[in-house]
Amino acid sequence: MRGYRWGTVIILLMAWCAACAPRQIRPVAEIDPGPFLETVQARRTALEQGLSGSLDLAFKNQKHRFNSKAYVVVYPDGRFRMEVAAPLGGTVLVLTNDNSEILAYYPDDNRAFRSDVDGRSLSPHLPFPLAVEPATLPALIMGVPPESDRVSGARAYLLDSGERVLRTDPGNSGLQFTYLFDKASDVRLRKVEIRSPDAEVTVNIGTEPDHRLRDFRLQLPDGILKGEWDTAALFNGVAADLGLRLPPSVPITDLEASP
Repeated sequence: MRGYRWGTVIILLMAWCAACAPRQIRPVAEIDPGPFLETVQARRTALEQGLSGSLDLAFKNQKHRFNSKAYVVVYPDGRFRMEVAAPLGGTVLVLTNDNSEILAYYPDDNRAFRSDVDGRSLSPHLPFPLAVEPATLPALIMGVPPESDRVSGARAYLLDSGERVLRTDPGNSGLQFTYLFDKASDVRLRKVEIRSPDAEVTVNIGTEPDHRLRDFRLQLPDGILKGEWDTAALFNGVAADLGLRLPPSVPITDLEASP
């Protein structure tokens, strides 16, 4: 009798857990991915001129916490410029990538570091650990595939919530993208989820046109990096503005140089 009771309890628990599972993750039918692929491509094309804005950055793990305002210009192809503000004014860090090298400059310490664009040697010299290639950071926080990726294996589904989802196979970068669209009649992107061997990213899109980002969450093996956008708009400047001109007196440590 006791075994029968335990069996009944387990069945009831399983039924309760199934009922409590998020309904929006249950596909009910496969649908044509074409309109959703068009929206994703149109969004990437619009963002190719670059995105600029300010955001509140926060990093947290078991040992460290970091909070600051950051001003950024990012391009889908990996180029970016990020200025991290000091709590009482001024600049803590200027980080740039021109797709030939990455520079990290600390004005208060009068020092700078250089690394290759596809390396991770810079991470220990940043105020927050970054267990991904710095050149992939723009794609992650914008929610767009890197330039090297080609969409393959795209499939779209209708969810029982009425929302629609588009999933793609991992591209050359190893990133797998999942796009969640509203259940309204128009094709409007609401959320992008990205998975890689080293990170999981969630990018939330606001109700404005698709380039208007709301926030992102980057789950890394050694912590969580969050960013909440204050402003985000298409970049009106020129790519040359991303350059970093260091004072002649600043020593540069080449992290890729042989010891």
